[in-house]
Amino acid sequence: MEYGIPEEIIEEVRVRTDIVEIISEYVTLQRKGKNHLVLCPFHAEKTPSFTVTPEKQIFYCFGCHVGGNVFSFLMKRENWTFIETVRHLAHRSGVSLPERELSATERKKRERRRRWEEIHEWAAAYFQEILLEKPEGEAGRRYLHSRGLDEQTIRSFRLGYAPPRWDGLIKTLSEHGVTLAEMVEAGLALEAENSGGQGGRVYDRFRNRVIFSILDSSQRPVAFGGRVLDDSLPKYLNSPETEFFSKGQHLYGMHRAHQGIREQGFALLVEGYMDVIAMQKAGYPNAVASLGTALTKDQAKLLRRYTNKIMIGYDADAAGVQAAVRAGEILRDVGLAVQVLQWPDGKDPDEFLRKHGAQEITTVFNNARTFIEFKYNILSGGSAPRSIPEKAELISKLAPDIIKVTSPAEREGYERFLGLELGLTLEAVQSEILRQEQKKPKNGRESENSRLGQDISVKNRDNIIRYVQPASAVPMGIYRAEIILLRLMFEFPRFIARFEEELNIESWKLEEHKEIYRSLCAGGLGSQADLPENTQGKLAAIMLDDIDLTRPEQLFEDSVRRIKSGQTEEDIADLQERLTILEKSGDLAGAMVLLREIGERLRRGE
Repeated sequence: MEYGIPEEIIEEVRVRTDIVEIISEYVTLQRKGKNHLVLCPFHAEKTPSFTVTPEKQIFYCFGCHVGGNVFSFLMKRENWTFIETVRHLAHRSGVSLPERELSATERKKRERRRRWEEIHEWAAAYFQEILLEKPEGEAGRRYLHSRGLDEQTIRSFRLGYAPPRWDGLIKTLSEHGVTLAEMVEAGLALEAENSGGQGGRVYDRFRNRVIFSILDSSQRPVAFGGRVLDDSLPKYLNSPETEFFSKGQHLYGMHRAHQGIREQGFALLVEGYMDVIAMQKAGYPNAVASLGTALTKDQAKLLRRYTNKIMIGYDADAAGVQAAVRAGEILRDVGLAVQVLQWPDGKDPDEFLRKHGAQEITTVFNNARTFIEFKYNILSGGSAPRSIPEKAELISKLAPDIIKVTSPAEREGYERFLGLELGLTLEAVQSEILRQEQKKPKNGRESENSRLGQDISVKNRDNIIRYVQPASAVPMGIYRAEIILLRLMFEFPRFIARFEEELNIESWKLEEHKEIYRSLCAGGLGSQADLPENTQGKLAAIMLDDIDLTRPEQLFEDSVRRIKSGQTEEDIADLQERLTILEKSGDLAGAMVLLREIGERLRRGE
């Protein structure tokens, strides 16, 4: 990734910064031997498992497996971008950052962006001033107070009110020197249809609506959503997409929820703005919502940056149920584990909380269903189909969800669930799912969503890698060899070139290891922020592993030899996997051909 800052400057900032000093500003560290320990600031725990290692200038949590360097910590804690983090630490450590000369096009775009941010800041201030301080805001105040919101919540979410005037915002922005053309371009004003773009009548987009500010990670307003207070349509009106705002790349409430998601261990995805505010106010700081549209893949990827577990809490009406199915499929496709909450009596989260209170919501969470169970119930209409073709069709509709499950135990659990619900044998259900799976193109042995990180005993934190079990498709010897090679490349960069002479990037069996290798080739520790969060944690774990590096040359040669010898073994393993599939599908002729090939290879000593 190009940040516009030379790698050597980034490295100087890192070297001049003490990670212990930085993290100590957020938590109280306790020294234990070479390391410092504390309760993890990114998830709830009772026994300290968050470790800071001054010698290597890294941190790692043995509970939630988050890890990295000082850049990673501040990016997670403050929700800053990499460039914002580097600038902060550079200013703190006295390192001067060179300013790259921008092109004329880049300068104009930066100026437009700053102007756009400035205009939205003025608009947000106007809407909130009307709501809290002006007589015109009385209707908005009554509405929000009836929904249980106090002034602190209103200010925290930067809520406001647009009065029933045609030019209230226009006059205010004009006083700041904003032109009508700029207001229209920002989506805050509209031009009358009969004006023909000839400087005709321009009026406020938002009128007689409670205003919800859409805030970015730095809590700056980037767009607005407005809700009517009567029966007018549309009920909700949102800012249009512009050069600097795309609905599908933001989530409402994320300006507060990013830390809550890490602390709670999951994200709570709800439908509406008020649902987010109500849930966060009730003690669920991990609640977010899409912006008046169906969940997008970009929004799912944004959630994946913070967690691998999502709970969907959409409304319980028919539209909410269908939206939950669509959202679950999108979240599933990016590798997230999904559960679905079911609100009693067709309610939504806000209505449920106002009627029952926060204490009753625990029951709803305890009764959450996995997405596959939820989808089965929707597809079956609450009762199992009776005819055989209907049963087969239902399995085929659920097969894409079950195929995405990476845990063998969890997958078999769903297959057994379907067998019991439909009155079919486990073998019949598995065969039908396998038939659907064979219709899909192969994308390689290892899914990008497979994860190595399992729970690690806090008591054994001094040597963590040996307790992390690799995915079943990767032999332990090869897994360990990859760990050693990555550590050698970190400690002795000369081995990067040696690796390229002996092997290639496709030699890595684990995608996480391949990503770390790319980062090493791109510039080492300074480039670590490019890595996905789970991979940063894996990198920190590798750096903390107790590997004897006194004979690096021998370690390197042995590890390369182990990977090379494992390539032939993997080829045979692939054949054996295909053999099992052919046998289950009844293709005995194809199975016999593969069996002879496997036998021939074994006789040749491969």
